[in-house]
Amino acid sequence: MYKPDKLLQSTEYRHFRDAVLFSLLLALFVAVYVFSFGKENSFLYINRYYSPSMDYVFRFWTYLGDGIIWIPLFGYVLLFKRDYLVAVLSGLIICTILTQVLKKVVFPDDYRPIVLLSDKVRTIPGYFMNRAHSFPSGHTSTAFTLALLMAFIVKKDIWVYFFPLIAFFVGYSRVYLAQHFVTDVFAGMLTGIVSSCFALLIYEKYRRRKRSDHLDDDPETVEV
Repeated sequence: MYKPDKLLQSTEYRHFRDAVLFSLLLALFVAVYVFSFGKENSFLYINRYYSPSMDYVFRFWTYLGDGIIWIPLFGYVLLFKRDYLVAVLSGLIICTILTQVLKKVVFPDDYRPIVLLSDKVRTIPGYFMNRAHSFPSGHTSTAFTLALLMAFIVKKDIWVYFFPLIAFFVGYSRVYLAQHFVTDVFAGMLTGIVSSCFALLIYEKYRRRKRSDHLDDDPETVEV
């Protein structure tokens, strides 16, 4: 018979669980950092530590959290991992809804560092600065949703830590580029973790129904 507890011990779910735990550890580190230095100083310490090479790296690294990054993921899943399409689509929808509701409904008046700190903020010449809807960081929530879903899909031990670290530095880039406070990044991390968990709940429900339909169509099939 079909046993959910056995499924949750499978390699893909074990990787996802470990990636979530590692992401929560990273989030705890960020929370302690913010608690220790406060909202303003935790931002300034990162934003003021810069170099020309870091300017170049992070202005492009930040695009790993842009919404357009879903396009190559959908392409990869359609070509090689079509069974996971429901999980990826659910992740995109949930992450987008949660992030936008928080930004524009719950916290519509949260302004970006360039507004609240003005002359204290270091910016990169020519780089566009957003001014409103700061909380949470959408790039960070997108990056963590993607990272955790990829850890689930790819099924390689090393990616369990590699993908969340990529997402973590997307969050770092948002502060470095003066687009968000560290508190926004922390909220984005949690939003991404929650989005990926709900996406897999939907995926698992879909997979159970699909398996059940298959058994109904072929009653002689016996699962162990």
